Amino acid sequence: MRKILVVLLTIPIFFLFIIGLVLFDYVYFPLISSKAEKAAEKHLEEKYNEDFVIDESSFSKPLGDDMGTYQIDSHPVKDPKLTVRISVTEDMQPISDNYLDMKWRAELNEQFGSIYKKLYESLENYSYMVNVSFPDETYTKYNISNTYQEIIEREHKGIGNIIFANVLLNTSNEMDYQLNKVYKLIQYLKNQELEYFTIKIEYFNENLEQEISDKDKKLDYNDFSNKHLKSRDYLFDFSYDSKDEWSKKKMEDIKSSDDLKQYLQKVKAMN
Repeated sequence: MRKILVVLLTIPIFFLFIIGLVLFDYVYFPLISSKAEKAAEKHLEEKYNEDFVIDESSFSKPLGDDMGTYQIDSHPVKDPKLTVRISVTEDMQPISDNYLDMKWRAELNEQFGSIYKKLYESLENYSYMVNVSFPDETYTKYNISNTYQEIIEREHKGIGNIIFANVLLNTSNEMDYQLNKVYKLIQYLKNQELEYFTIKIEYFNENLEQEISDKDKKLDYNDFSNKHLKSRDYLFDFSYDSKDEWSKKKMEDIKSSDDLKQYLQKVKAMN
């Protein structure tokens, strides 16, 4: 009888212990997030010698992990539009940040905007986003004082660009016109001598162009695409990799915009 009582008492104590551990991880650490934010701010300001503002933070600890991590979003005082994410362990040790990536990506997107404006004459009916990847050694060879343009001039053969764009069609019969612009874009990227690049363009039908608000026209790439996904008519998807022989042959076969039709697909059936 005594053994049964011991077991009956042990079971709830065990469960209370487990619950206590869970509460400690998922309640206590979020409550002290201000400490992690201070550690993040100090780390960024000392590392980059400039002032930062903390925007928000979150804490997560996947089951099975010994330690959790704070993900903290911040921005440089001199550039409020640039979001920098820094990871801080639960014992308040900063482990990584993406300031260099975000700074160079922002510079690339600004540079690319001028190319887009030349192609399309206006950005009113277009939204885009460009991601970039660098060789690992870039982060030791360059620092926050270097610009994307400086890096690509020296390291272009190791850099990759991924271009996403939304285009509002004026009519359903202008895809030859649109592909001619894509052909010019590919030639521009080819001349950059990048290691690889990918172009993904979503074309939205003319009905949306007639109905859409001026506010929606100013949405960024992701917000626009997510909101109006059902209004897509076509998807263009093309990739090039300078290290792949088949990909290089594919590029050589592109002599005009007509050769790009094979990379264009109608997507209404997918909606």
